[in-house]
Amino acid sequence: MESLQDKAVLITGASRGIGRAIALTFAERGAKIALIARDQDALRSVQEEIYGLGGEAFHLFCDVSDEWSVKRTVEDVHAQLEAIDILINNAGVGIHGPVESYTLANWRTTLASNLTSVFLMCRAVIPIMRTQEMGRIVNISSGAGRNGIANLAAYCASKHGLMGFTESLALEVRNDGILVSTAIPGSTETQFSGRVPEYIDNRISEAGRLSPFEVAEAVASLCETNPNAWVSELVIRPLKIKQK
Repeated sequence: MESLQDKAVLITGASRGIGRAIALTFAERGAKIALIARDQDALRSVQEEIYGLGGEAFHLFCDVSDEWSVKRTVEDVHAQLEAIDILINNAGVGIHGPVESYTLANWRTTLASNLTSVFLMCRAVIPIMRTQEMGRIVNISSGAGRNGIANLAAYCASKHGLMGFTESLALEVRNDGILVSTAIPGSTETQFSGRVPEYIDNRISEAGRLSPFEVAEAVASLCETNPNAWVSELVIRPLKIKQK
């Protein structure tokens, strides 16, 4: 079992929800955290929470869908932490609506935020990890990466694409000591899930949702596994699904 103590961890979408929970959980275990998102006020709040735990963190603005913003951010993180041991690709959006009236702008935004961003972050971090001869990348997907959902076609397309991208990348870099995994959480109680259409959200009771910290604990445990034991997919499901 590996320790997260003093590991340099870059987390996208770290300002709220699962990303915030991962940041706090990893910080509690001694990791040094680079918090990445666009909401600077929210990032500053998460950073203060980590300080309150006695942890180490800093935050940076990054548009993860923009090539040059990603390149500059990864360079800045590497310069400050002198390593990037773990990359958590968590940033994403879910814009719902039927295909027939879905705008091209929303389609492009969804794929850029949920899929292109992961490609850009991985491409920027891999040379660093290859030089280190070690590293972990965890891409946060969802059940929508396996199943279609009405009125979430763009989101599902992006998450299906993420699953294929992650598997392909993992095979490319596994001999370089870089472990690439997909985490697939079930319905989770976050602000993000609140943007799911009401008729879908109402099918799931509060007891049927994971908390962000339950997901974060599972992701942390994944990153603590022996590096010879590659966990390619981590599926995290709530115990109860439907209201009684």
